[in-house]
Amino acid sequence: MTMTLLAKWSTNLPGWADVIASENGPVEMMSAGVWFVATVWCLTASLSQSHFRIEWLGLMALCLLFGLRELDAHVWATGWNLDKFANYWSPRFPLWERLLVIVCMMIPIMVIGMVLCFRIWARLAEAWNHRAPWIGQMMMGGVLLGLCVILDKVHAYYLPLLGLEDAQLFFMGMEEFGEYVLGIYSVSVLWPYWQASLPFHHTDS
Repeated sequence: MTMTLLAKWSTNLPGWADVIASENGPVEMMSAGVWFVATVWCLTASLSQSHFRIEWLGLMALCLLFGLRELDAHVWATGWNLDKFANYWSPRFPLWERLLVIVCMMIPIMVIGMVLCFRIWARLAEAWNHRAPWIGQMMMGGVLLGLCVILDKVHAYYLPLLGLEDAQLFFMGMEEFGEYVLGIYSVSVLWPYWQASLPFHHTDS
Protein backbone atom coordinates (compact mmCIF):
# COMPACT_ATOMS: atom_id res chain seq x y z
CA MET A 1 0.00 0.00 0.00
CA THR A 2 2.88 2.36 0.77
CA MET A 3 4.46 1.73 -2.63
CA THR A 4 1.10 2.31 -4.32
CA LEU A 5 0.74 5.65 -2.50
CA LEU A 6 4.23 6.66 -3.63
CA ALA A 7 3.38 5.61 -7.19
CA LYS A 8 0.29 7.83 -7.16
CA TRP A 9 2.25 10.74 -5.77
CA SER A 10 5.12 10.42 -8.28
CA THR A 11 3.04 10.11 -11.47
CA ASN A 12 0.72 12.36 -13.41
CA LEU A 13 -1.97 9.72 -13.79
CA PRO A 14 -5.34 11.21 -12.83
CA GLY A 15 -6.87 8.59 -10.56
CA TRP A 16 -6.14 5.56 -8.41
CA ALA A 17 -7.67 3.23 -10.97
CA ASP A 18 -5.25 4.54 -13.59
CA VAL A 19 -2.25 4.05 -11.32
CA ILE A 20 -3.19 0.48 -10.47
CA ALA A 21 -4.87 -0.77 -13.64
CA SER A 22 -2.95 0.92 -16.44
CA GLU A 23 -0.83 -1.32 -18.67
CA ASN A 24 2.88 -0.78 -17.99
CA GLY A 25 1.80 1.45 -15.14
CA PRO A 26 3.52 1.91 -11.76
CA VAL A 27 1.91 -1.06 -9.99
CA GLU A 28 2.61 -3.42 -12.90
CA MET A 29 6.24 -2.25 -13.02
CA MET A 30 6.64 -2.73 -9.28
CA SER A 31 5.09 -6.18 -9.54
CA ALA A 32 7.59 -7.15 -12.26
CA GLY A 33 10.43 -5.82 -10.10
CA VAL A 34 9.33 -8.00 -7.18
CA TRP A 35 9.38 -11.11 -9.38
CA PHE A 36 12.85 -10.25 -10.72
CA VAL A 37 14.13 -9.88 -7.14
CA ALA A 38 12.74 -13.35 -6.39
CA THR A 39 14.46 -14.63 -9.56
CA VAL A 40 17.85 -13.43 -8.31
CA TRP A 41 17.23 -14.92 -4.87
CA CYS A 42 16.34 -18.32 -6.32
CA LEU A 43 19.39 -18.30 -8.59
CA THR A 44 21.64 -17.45 -5.64
CA ALA A 45 20.10 -20.23 -3.55
CA SER A 46 20.52 -22.78 -6.35
CA LEU A 47 24.25 -22.05 -6.50
CA SER A 48 24.76 -22.61 -2.78
CA GLN A 49 22.28 -25.40 -1.97
CA SER A 50 22.99 -28.42 -4.14
CA HIS A 51 20.42 -30.72 -2.48
CA PHE A 52 17.53 -28.53 -3.65
CA ARG A 53 19.15 -27.09 -6.77
CA ILE A 54 16.44 -28.40 -9.10
CA GLU A 55 13.68 -26.85 -6.96
CA TRP A 56 15.45 -23.50 -6.78
CA LEU A 57 16.15 -23.44 -10.51
CA GLY A 58 12.53 -24.32 -11.23
CA LEU A 59 11.32 -21.53 -8.94
CA MET A 60 13.80 -19.17 -10.59
CA ALA A 61 12.35 -19.96 -14.02
CA LEU A 62 8.80 -19.45 -12.77
CA CYS A 63 9.62 -16.13 -11.11
CA LEU A 64 11.37 -14.94 -14.26
CA LEU A 65 8.35 -15.91 -16.37
CA PHE A 66 5.98 -14.12 -13.98
CA GLY A 67 8.12 -10.96 -14.20
CA LEU A 68 8.28 -11.09 -18.00
CA ARG A 69 4.54 -11.69 -18.08
CA GLU A 70 3.96 -8.55 -16.02
CA LEU A 71 5.97 -6.55 -18.57
CA ASP A 72 3.98 -8.14 -21.43
CA ALA A 73 7.21 -9.49 -22.89
CA HIS A 74 5.17 -12.07 -24.78
CA VAL A 75 3.46 -9.25 -26.70
CA TRP A 76 6.44 -7.12 -27.66
CA ALA A 77 8.56 -10.18 -28.47
CA THR A 78 6.08 -11.82 -30.85
CA GLY A 79 3.49 -9.14 -31.58
CA TRP A 80 0.57 -11.17 -30.24
CA ASN A 81 -0.85 -12.24 -26.92
CA LEU A 82 0.33 -15.71 -25.91
CA ASP A 83 -2.29 -15.91 -23.15
CA LYS A 84 -5.10 -16.28 -25.67
CA PHE A 85 -5.07 -19.92 -26.70
CA ALA A 86 -7.20 -19.15 -29.77
CA ASN A 87 -4.16 -17.35 -31.22
CA TYR A 88 -2.25 -20.61 -31.47
CA TRP A 89 -4.50 -21.92 -34.24
CA SER A 90 -5.40 -18.55 -35.74
CA PRO A 91 -4.36 -18.18 -39.42
CA ARG A 92 -3.67 -14.49 -38.74
CA PHE A 93 -0.26 -15.46 -37.38
CA PRO A 94 2.45 -17.34 -39.33
CA LEU A 95 2.62 -21.06 -38.62
CA TRP A 96 6.38 -20.98 -38.02
CA GLU A 97 5.91 -18.26 -35.38
CA ARG A 98 3.26 -20.24 -33.55
CA LEU A 99 5.41 -23.37 -33.62
CA LEU A 100 8.43 -21.39 -32.39
CA VAL A 101 6.45 -20.08 -29.43
CA ILE A 102 5.21 -23.56 -28.57
CA VAL A 103 8.67 -25.15 -28.82
CA CYS A 104 10.66 -22.37 -27.14
CA MET A 105 8.16 -21.22 -24.51
CA MET A 106 5.15 -23.44 -23.90
CA ILE A 107 6.95 -26.81 -23.85
CA PRO A 108 9.75 -25.59 -21.50
CA ILE A 109 7.11 -24.14 -19.15
CA MET A 110 5.27 -27.46 -19.10
CA VAL A 111 8.50 -29.38 -18.46
CA ILE A 112 9.47 -27.07 -15.59
CA GLY A 113 6.00 -27.42 -14.10
CA MET A 114 6.05 -31.21 -14.32
CA VAL A 115 9.53 -31.45 -12.76
CA LEU A 116 8.54 -29.20 -9.87
CA CYS A 117 5.29 -31.11 -9.33
CA PHE A 118 7.21 -34.40 -9.29
CA ARG A 119 9.77 -33.11 -6.80
CA ILE A 120 7.06 -31.64 -4.57
CA TRP A 121 4.95 -34.80 -4.76
CA ALA A 122 7.92 -36.93 -3.73
CA ARG A 123 8.24 -34.93 -0.49
CA LEU A 124 4.56 -34.23 0.11
CA ALA A 125 3.79 -37.16 2.43
CA GLU A 126 6.79 -36.52 4.68
CA ALA A 127 6.13 -32.78 4.73
CA TRP A 128 2.47 -33.35 5.57
CA ASN A 129 3.35 -35.66 8.48
CA HIS A 130 5.78 -33.09 9.86
CA ARG A 131 3.34 -30.21 9.29
CA ALA A 132 5.86 -28.43 7.06
CA PRO A 133 4.83 -24.76 6.67
CA TRP A 134 5.59 -24.68 2.95
CA ILE A 135 2.47 -26.74 2.19
CA GLY A 136 0.15 -24.07 3.56
CA GLN A 137 2.25 -21.34 1.96
CA MET A 138 2.04 -23.03 -1.42
CA MET A 139 -1.73 -23.48 -1.09
CA MET A 140 -2.17 -19.82 -0.20
CA GLY A 141 -0.09 -18.81 -3.21
CA GLY A 142 -2.26 -21.04 -5.41
CA VAL A 143 -5.40 -19.34 -4.09
CA LEU A 144 -3.99 -15.88 -4.86
CA LEU A 145 -2.90 -16.99 -8.32
CA GLY A 146 -6.32 -18.50 -9.01
CA LEU A 147 -8.01 -15.28 -7.92
CA CYS A 148 -5.83 -13.25 -10.30
CA VAL A 149 -6.65 -15.59 -13.19
CA ILE A 150 -10.39 -15.35 -12.46
CA LEU A 151 -10.26 -11.53 -12.33
CA ASP A 152 -8.34 -11.47 -15.60
CA LYS A 153 -10.92 -13.65 -17.37
CA VAL A 154 -13.84 -11.72 -15.87
CA HIS A 155 -12.78 -8.29 -17.12
CA ALA A 156 -11.41 -9.55 -20.43
CA TYR A 157 -14.22 -11.87 -21.54
CA TYR A 158 -17.33 -11.96 -19.36
CA LEU A 159 -17.96 -8.27 -18.59
CA PRO A 160 -18.15 -7.29 -22.30
CA LEU A 161 -20.54 -10.19 -22.93
CA LEU A 162 -22.77 -8.94 -20.10
CA GLY A 163 -22.59 -5.33 -21.28
CA LEU A 164 -20.71 -4.22 -18.15
CA GLU A 165 -17.77 -2.50 -19.84
CA ASP A 166 -17.92 0.30 -17.25
CA ALA A 167 -16.78 -2.15 -14.56
CA GLN A 168 -13.74 -3.33 -16.53
CA LEU A 169 -11.37 -0.72 -15.08
CA PHE A 170 -12.28 -1.73 -11.54
CA PHE A 171 -11.67 -5.43 -12.22
CA MET A 172 -8.44 -4.63 -14.07
CA GLY A 173 -7.27 -2.72 -11.01
CA MET A 174 -8.19 -5.64 -8.77
CA GLU A 175 -6.25 -8.01 -11.02
CA GLU A 176 -3.09 -5.86 -11.16
CA PHE A 177 -3.15 -5.22 -7.41
CA GLY A 178 -3.75 -8.93 -6.79
CA GLU A 179 -0.73 -9.83 -8.93
CA TYR A 180 1.33 -7.30 -6.98
CA VAL A 181 0.20 -8.85 -3.69
CA LEU A 182 1.01 -12.33 -5.05
CA GLY A 183 4.56 -11.20 -5.88
CA ILE A 184 5.10 -9.65 -2.46
CA TYR A 185 3.65 -12.72 -0.75
CA SER A 186 5.94 -15.01 -2.74
CA VAL A 187 9.02 -12.97 -1.86
CA SER A 188 8.08 -12.87 1.83
CA VAL A 189 7.59 -16.65 1.82
CA LEU A 190 10.90 -17.30 0.02
CA TRP A 191 12.91 -14.98 2.28
CA PRO A 192 13.55 -17.38 5.23
CA TYR A 193 14.28 -20.30 2.86
CA TRP A 194 16.66 -18.13 0.87
CA GLN A 195 18.43 -17.02 4.05
CA ALA A 196 18.76 -20.61 5.23
CA SER A 197 20.33 -21.62 1.91
CA LEU A 198 23.23 -19.16 2.11
CA PRO A 199 26.61 -20.51 3.29
CA PHE A 200 27.29 -17.68 5.73
CA HIS A 201 23.95 -18.33 7.42
CA HIS A 202 25.03 -21.88 8.29
CA THR A 203 28.41 -20.62 9.44
CA ASP A 204 26.93 -18.02 11.74
CA SER A 205 24.52 -20.49 13.25
